[in-house]
Amino acid sequence: MCGITAVLSLTGCHAMNGCSCSKNLEGAKQDREACKRRDPSGEGVSTQEQMNGSLNAIKHRGPDSHGSWVSADGKVALGSCRLEINDLSPTGNQPFQNADNTVHAVVNGELYDYQRIRQDMINKTGYVFRGTSDCEIVVALYEYYGVAFLSHLRGEFALCLYDSNRQLFLASRDRSGVKPLFWTIVDNRLLLASEAKALLPYGWQPEWDVRSIVTSAWLTEERTIFKGVQKVRPGYYMTCIGSAFMTQRQYWDHDYPDKHKIETRNVDEMIEGVRSRLLEAVRIRLQADVPVGIHLSGGIDSAVIAGMAKHLLDTGQAKLGSLDTNQQLQCLGVAFDKDSGANKIEDVAKRTSDWLGVDFQTADMTESVFADNFEDATWYDEQIHTDLGFVGKHVLSKVTQDSNLKTILSGQGSDEIFGGYHFLVPDDLREPDFSWPDETPPEQFRKVQSAMAREPSATRAKLGKFEAESLQPHISPQSMDEAPDLKFRYDPASKTLTEKWILKEASKPFITKELYERKKHMIFDGWDEFSLIEKSY
Repeated sequence: MCGITAVLSLTGCHAMNGCSCSKNLEGAKQDREACKRRDPSGEGVSTQEQMNGSLNAIKHRGPDSHGSWVSADGKVALGSCRLEINDLSPTGNQPFQNADNTVHAVVNGELYDYQRIRQDMINKTGYVFRGTSDCEIVVALYEYYGVAFLSHLRGEFALCLYDSNRQLFLASRDRSGVKPLFWTIVDNRLLLASEAKALLPYGWQPEWDVRSIVTSAWLTEERTIFKGVQKVRPGYYMTCIGSAFMTQRQYWDHDYPDKHKIETRNVDEMIEGVRSRLLEAVRIRLQADVPVGIHLSGGIDSAVIAGMAKHLLDTGQAKLGSLDTNQQLQCLGVAFDKDSGANKIEDVAKRTSDWLGVDFQTADMTESVFADNFEDATWYDEQIHTDLGFVGKHVLSKVTQDSNLKTILSGQGSDEIFGGYHFLVPDDLREPDFSWPDETPPEQFRKVQSAMAREPSATRAKLGKFEAESLQPHISPQSMDEAPDLKFRYDPASKTLTEKWILKEASKPFITKELYERKKHMIFDGWDEFSLIEKSY
């Protein structure tokens, strides 16, 4: 987890939809004050000083190093605070530049298959890389493909790039939106950062967007919980040419097959397709120049990641980050008081770790721990939650840091991809499966279930304050593309649907029988966490 921040002065901006580029200044005095704040030669706070403050606000994301680039006229600036994962030498520090210092970029995230891409760029263009960082390929790919370079990136990322020759500013996020990137306009400047709090040093004044909060637009749209602050959309890129024309375009979308085309694969082929793609997703995420661990929650989503990682390590198909090959795989989870009603997941996770033969360490979540960490977790998370899971993740991130683990694999994203939420069932059954008619539930069952439809939901994962890179193999594009209409499977004998059916079948060799047969459980089922807060205070 790294942090990035960027500034672009706007002049006569023609805005994209939802973007207002007016100065929002009244009178000559305010205009002069705004100029002072952004003019490095003026009497006010320089752009460099503001960027230093912005990076300091998110230094928890990248404590190992920080760097910035500011154009000579102070109108463009890029900054990064880095958590070192690949290339631990100074050559991996950001921003990255091309040979003639006309293209600059900052990147937050992990880019996969970068060794092959590096070699491809060397063969095609003779590009000279200054180091071995995975993120340095961004500049090389941009120089060769232009804006189309985004379609060649495989990973979880948010980035900002500036080309001084073309006067082109570009910001983008990965296909699933794992890495955050927020933007707003203040004093006729486009401001971007990994967290909203990093916008404060540039003069942004936070205000709740009550309508966005009430309607959950912050969860399903570009809007956030703060008025005037938006997200760069997943699978999109934002550009500003000549500091005057802003637009946001899509570079990737799900490629769904024709629903009326008859499926030619059999069930076993589909299961093997999901299994092989998940194994590959786990394998490439184990590659790092630092130790790698796994968050083990007690459910199938994280257990299959741990099981596949153990299989890959035992069979010599992968190496555990920079750790010695004889080192045991380390898993971490949360533990609750025995009388809390939420301790069952810890017991399942412990049995899973014993079955796999891996180390398992827990973050103990008592009432006092929840109360002591609630405020900090809220500050660093910048989201709305309906339970206390985010506090548990915050505390777990402390244990992760204390264990000297900088990269963590987790089961996040599985429910969204493989149909792990019960409220998705009605949407899945709105119409028959024309591609596989023999697998479609009876018409009466389908109509009754689909009549119970409700709006879909979404989630976003964050670790919390304490620095570690959280990687989610389940939401790799390859896994998403291979998940067919067997996420739910109808059982004619019991007249029920099994959620995440194809994931369970693909996971079977790597998980315990207990998890294979277990139904989905929420961590806080049967536990009144709100009364816990009242008791704690």
